This record gives sequence, structure tokens and C-alpha cells, in this order.
Amino acid sequence: MSLCLLLLTFGALADPLLLKGPNCCGTQQDVQVLLDPQGQLTFEQVRALQADFQMPLREDLSYGYRQGAIWLLLKVTPAQSGRWWWLFTYPSLDQLTLYLEDSHGVRQLQSGDMVALQQRALVHRQAVFPLDLTQDDITTLWLRVESQGSMTLQNQLLSDDDFVLTTAQNYLAPALYFGALLALAGYNLLLFMVLREKVFLWYVLFVLCFGAGSASLNGLGAIYLWPDLPELSNRMLPLGFTGASLMAVLFTRAFLDTPQFSPLWDKFLRPMAWLMAASLLAVLVMPVQQALIVMSLIGILIVLVLTLCAIQSVLNRAPGARLFALAWSMLLLGTIVMSLRNLGLLPSNFFTIHAMQLGSALEMLLVSFGLAARFNQLKLQHSRAQQQMLDAQQQLVQQLREHENQLAQKVTERTAELETMNVRLQLLATTDPLTGLANRNAMYQQLHQAIARARRQRSSLALLYLDLDGFKTVNDQLGHLVGDKVLYEASERLRETVRESDVICRIGGDEFLLICEGLSRGAVLVQLTQRLLKQMQLPFYHGAEQISIGVSIGVAISSGGETPAEALIDAADRAMYDAKAAGKNCVQLAREYA
Repeated sequence: MSLCLLLLTFGALADPLLLKGPNCCGTQQDVQVLLDPQGQLTFEQVRALQADFQMPLREDLSYGYRQGAIWLLLKVTPAQSGRWWWLFTYPSLDQLTLYLEDSHGVRQLQSGDMVALQQRALVHRQAVFPLDLTQDDITTLWLRVESQGSMTLQNQLLSDDDFVLTTAQNYLAPALYFGALLALAGYNLLLFMVLREKVFLWYVLFVLCFGAGSASLNGLGAIYLWPDLPELSNRMLPLGFTGASLMAVLFTRAFLDTPQFSPLWDKFLRPMAWLMAASLLAVLVMPVQQALIVMSLIGILIVLVLTLCAIQSVLNRAPGARLFALAWSMLLLGTIVMSLRNLGLLPSNFFTIHAMQLGSALEMLLVSFGLAARFNQLKLQHSRAQQQMLDAQQQLVQQLREHENQLAQKVTERTAELETMNVRLQLLATTDPLTGLANRNAMYQQLHQAIARARRQRSSLALLYLDLDGFKTVNDQLGHLVGDKVLYEASERLRETVRESDVICRIGGDEFLLICEGLSRGAVLVQLTQRLLKQMQLPFYHGAEQISIGVSIGVAISSGGETPAEALIDAADRAMYDAKAAGKNCVQLAREYA
């Protein structure tokens, strides 16, 4: 085996690659490789080690993330004198130094995205070297490559005409890609400025971060965005894609409305956002090669997580989830393929090198369609709301006209009717129409009066803040009519449970407030709260269907009426949320009184 390899090596050294003309040449069968793990070999040392060069182990010349340098050796001779171009197809190579040896001596050229533009052999988004070759003269090309990113060394030898055509083609696709990104970002930025919805802002930031990373990966950033900052070219690749991961998490939460439709996933996405923020800070300071590995692993993780979240949202029937899941599946496939290629686990070709950009283009286009649908939905909702307001105004005008006619016809009954109307208005202003309980306005009146009495009598006052557990699910799954029925029955249970002197108020939604005068910490308060918990744990019924909910209770106590009403309500409210956090369906005393 070693003898065969040695014969192949000598054969390649003895027979230079013949450059014949257009469409020539692929070098994979002729180039030889020498690994320099420490990156300390000089050109003179490498030239002395010519016999140690080997044929590449991989045809695609992809070596993944690697420390040190790699030397390539290639001998060429043209069929006729002229200029040729040695082009390396992977743009994200840091530093390439070419030693061109022919009968005139040795010349040195440089390229790579870490090399300043004025020092490159040619200002180009890819590493490329001009080769002025003489007919029948053997030219030896010694190339040293060093890169913190993936060592992907695919290359081509192109004639002058082929190089011009290839360059035009190589710039067209990125130009279309970045043009689409800018169009999507600009369009959604306008939508954000008009609608003020954060989902559009997160999407714009995601597109811009992704575009910055792609610009670094494609080599365009080093030419057009940061030409005088070569160090930034390497750093921007992990920064851009890691920043895009952070924006993707925030965008997903807003687009899929995970707090409402996928609360379990939302609890997972919140720490994921903090993890992405920490990763963004980490890749800013850690060595570039480590940052690139972190970026690749995070890219696979975050797209996989968001795709699974989207699939769950589809099952939960979240608006736009189907299109979102399809979009992120495209990006997931592209990210996995590119990351595996960067790690050297997949061969390098056009598809694997540009997989993430292809997937991201499809993903951003599909998500943009989803945002457009969301925008149309918002317009429709706004239009319906306006129509409802107009109908309500017209109905009100009609009612006023009817009242005018009645008043004109019954002048003698005007005083009685006005008194009746005042009574009804007073009742509406202080009574919840669904449950018949005191409303928020009446609650403030009753609470201020109770505090004043407690101050005069130097007695205690307990304020109980109740919030029904699981009621939102009843509304979402069974409808608001069933929810109203449950609220009414819950209010009836409260009436049956509390003391006659206690005031029950419905202050909004599924939230109730009890004002219990003469009640302080002790057995009576415990018994009352336990009865309330027990009553709310009893099942409700909608026909034959059983509905189970609970209640979280926060308790605040004012001794001698010293605590203002607003502070007492706020303390009871926070205690109720403590009960929610403690597992729901329980009682928590306000921390001020615990």
C-alpha cells in the first residue's frame, strides 16, 4: 500500500498538469497535500519536504476545523502562454499565501478574508491568484492555507475567459440573495413602524443578523461592509448567526403567540433566549475557531427546537403555525447540512456549502408570507372593529331618537322616567351585569368606607384577591357562553360561602375581591379560605360535561385601617400571584404580613 502511494506521489511530481484551454481544469487529481499542525514551517522548509507531500485523503479537499496550516503542491504547464486563474471556491478562508516558482524565480502572492484588500492578489469575494504562465515552462505552485473556519480547499484552474464568466455567475447568486434579504427587512420594518407590533421588529433584526453572518461567509462583507477591518470578517460570522438565533427565539414567541397557544414551550423558550444572549457574548470574546464550532452547534440546536415548537403549535392550532413549521423545516435542513459539512462530516459541494443560505432564503420567504397573512388578518380585525363601533353608534342614535319621541309624547311622565333611569344608571355603574356582584367602581367605594370604619373602630380588615385557575382554558375550548355560565355559578358559590357582612366584588374577567371587615389572621380566616378552595374545587357542569377549575387566593390584612386602599389591593394581588407560582389552587398571605 505504501509503495503504491509512493508511486502515485512520484507520478504526480513527474507529470505536471497540462493546461489546454477553456473548461480546464479540475485539480483534485493532481494537487498534493502536506499537513503542518503547528503552522510553523517556512517555504524553504516545505520545499525541502517535497517528497512528504501526499495525495489528498478526501476528493473534496474538505478538512473541517483544524489547527495549524495546510500546504498544497501543484505543478502546471500551459499549452500556450497566457494568464490563468487559481480560484478557491469557499470564500471563508482566512489567509492564503502562494509561492509561484518557475524559471524566473519565486514570486509571493496573498489572498483570504483576513488579508487587507490592498494586499490581496485580486480584490474578489473568493481567494483567487492570477498565474502568468509561459508555454512549456513548468510552474510549481506552493500554497499555504491557514483558517480559523472550516478548511474547505476546493479549487479550479480557469482560463481568462472562463474566470470572467465564473466571477459573474458567482456574484449573481449572492447579489440576488442579499437583495431579497434587504427587501424583506425593509418591507417588514415599514410594517413595524405602521403597526408597532414587535413580531415585525424581531423578524427585521433576524434578517439583518442572518445577512451579516452570510455576508461574512460569502466574502462580500470583507469587500463592501468592513473593507478596512479584516479581523471583523472572521468574528462577524459567528456573531451574525448567533445573533440571528437569539432573534429567531424572540420572533418565534411573538409569531406563534406561545404564551397563549403553547405555554409549556413558552416556558422553555424564555431560558433559551437568555442562553442565546449569553452565547452571543461568548462568541464575541472566545477564540474564533471555538466561536465557529459553538455557532454550528447552536445553529442545529436552535433551528431544531424552533421547528419542534412550530409543529406543536400546529397541533394546538395556532394561527400561521403550518407555514411557520414548513419554513423552519427548510432552514433546519440547510443548517444541519452546512454544520455537518463545516465539521467535516459531509463532503463539500455547491449544495452543502450553500445549504443554509438556500434554506434560509426559502425560510424567510415563507415566513414573510406568514407575516403578510398576519398583516391582512390585523387589517380585517381593525375593519371589523370599526364596523362594530359604527353599528353601535347607529344603534345608540336610534335609541336616543326613540327616547326623544317617547319624551315628547309623555311630558307628564318625564320626571318619573328620569328618576327610573338614574336608578338604573346607578345600578349599572356599581353592579357587574353578568353576576350581579359589585363591580370595580363599587369595590373602591366599599373598600374606602370599610377602611374608614376600621380606622374609627381600630379593628382589622382582610382583603381576599381570588383568581380562577384554568378558566382561560374553559373560554378557549368551550366558548365564552360556557365561561359566562361558570362565572355566574362561581359567584353564586361565593355568596353561599362568605359571611353576610362580607362584600363580594367582581373586578374583571375571572378575578374577584372579598372585603371582610373585622377579620384578621386566625382560625376564622383559615376556615373561610378553606371553604372557598373547597367550593371552587367542586365540579361545574355544562350539560353532561364536567368542568374542573380551581382558585388562587391572595390575602392582605390591614390593622386599624392604617393601610391605604391601593396598597392593600396591590399586596393582595401580589399574594395571589405568589399562590399561582406556588402551584395554584392555594392561599398565600401577602409578604408584608407573612
